[in-house]
Amino acid sequence: MIHLMELENPDPVHGRPSNGGRDRHMCLHIKNLDGLKAILKTKGVSYTESMSLKPQLFIRDPDGNCLEFQPLDMEPSCRVE
Repeated sequence: MIHLMELENPDPVHGRPSNGGRDRHMCLHIKNLDGLKAILKTKGVSYTESMSLKPQLFIRDPDGNCLEFQPLDMEPSCRVE
C-alpha cells in the first residue's frame, strides 16, 4: 500500500541533482519501459535515463519528488531479505 498525500513541501524543488538516480527516490517495476518513454515524450514530460546505462528512467513530480521506473524482468538493485 502506498499513501500519497499533498503536504506543504519542506524539501526544495530547485537545487536537487539533475539525475533522479542521484537523489532519494522510489522505484516501480513496469512491463513496458519503452512504451512509458514514448508516452512521456508525447506528453512533453522530461525524464533522465540511468547513468549506469541500465534500462531505468527517472521523472520528477511537480514537487520535485523522484520516481524511478525499470522493467519487471530486471533484478532490483537492492533487496531486503
